[in-house]
Amino acid sequence: MRRFFAALSGIVILALTTPAIANKVAAPTSDIPIWEISFGPEGLSGPGGDILRAEIAKSQFVALGEDHGFADSPELGRGLAAEMKKYGRTYHAVEIGPRSNKLVQRALRTDGATGVATLVAGKPIALPFVSNREDAQLANDFAEPEGPVDLWGIDQEFIGAPTILLEKLKAMAPNAAASKAADELLQKDLAAVAAADLGSLLMLSAPPATFAALRDKFKGSPEGQDIIDALAESAVIYQHNNAKRYFANNDDRIALIHQLFLEQYHAAEEDAPRVLLKMGAYHLGRGTTPTKMFDIGSLLPGLAAANRMQSLHIAFSGLGGEQLAMRPSPEGYTQVKAVDDKIITPILEAARIDTTRIGDTGHYLIPLAPIRRRLESKGINDLSTFGKFVVLGFDYIVTTKAAKAATPLGE
Repeated sequence: MRRFFAALSGIVILALTTPAIANKVAAPTSDIPIWEISFGPEGLSGPGGDILRAEIAKSQFVALGEDHGFADSPELGRGLAAEMKKYGRTYHAVEIGPRSNKLVQRALRTDGATGVATLVAGKPIALPFVSNREDAQLANDFAEPEGPVDLWGIDQEFIGAPTILLEKLKAMAPNAAASKAADELLQKDLAAVAAADLGSLLMLSAPPATFAALRDKFKGSPEGQDIIDALAESAVIYQHNNAKRYFANNDDRIALIHQLFLEQYHAAEEDAPRVLLKMGAYHLGRGTTPTKMFDIGSLLPGLAAANRMQSLHIAFSGLGGEQLAMRPSPEGYTQVKAVDDKIITPILEAARIDTTRIGDTGHYLIPLAPIRRRLESKGINDLSTFGKFVVLGFDYIVTTKAAKAATPLGE
């Protein structure tokens, strides 16, 4: 659990195809460029916006790997989405399960980001990577009130997802016995969430027999059985982690992410659908991750190349400011903390980049191709495992000294 919540709070999270502009690198002795960039629902602006806009024109996929807990990264995502949509329909892939995603889609279609707030009220860990206000606003940019919601859920069902999925099962139960069975599990999970007793959550404590018994109650309901099967599959992944089978945990999860992404990719109406992905950066970097996986970030370049396009990988984390951290307790699940950057600063220091070139406010775009050239193999090898992954696995960093903490909706 300690490892899980470290990842959840964004301590270890941040993805790369080689872009044409980044290939025009400066000589090792030249200043590495740092461009100011602004972004919002209307798109990108500033010198950095011009750089990314040129890349997006050639990109089938834009992969925004984040350090979780910032408002800035989904706000950047909104700017990237606006630019991508200039070239046609664009989908948004998010770090939630597909069954939970159906509920999010319905909430967005009904009441926008406010609908997501209603869905997760009192359920702070049901959908933590969509249920911050800024993430919900980004997701809402892909929702048409009278049309489709172009949102893909490409992950396991989250540890707190039973608090919304069991409620759905209860409402659709084919008989009183099925309703009672779903409600009993729901009430246990709600009580565990309220007490911050995470070890008692269904996903972490239920054996396969629990899901088999519930599935039996929902005979004749294919949708209900599908939800139960998804919960059971996710529980196996979580319980690998509990048993310290960390490789199995990651291996099963990444296989599921690949499967779910490709299912929705091939089901899209377009032959080469454009997709904005926003996930923890471990998922969206190219190459072997620090957890020894080939994650979804490694799948994107080949898919794009087959369509004579590229994938663009951008990592966001703050140099300073504030960040939302996960701190589960009966009093609340999150708290705002000062940024203690151990991600971007070591890379900039190793590349001998003067951080006074980055202003006290605003956002800045830094290309990684010239950093790689300056560091050479030895300098890259001297970085931390995660530092190497960021430098080798992403095209650009976006950072700021005045990061804003995300705003949770579930508490």
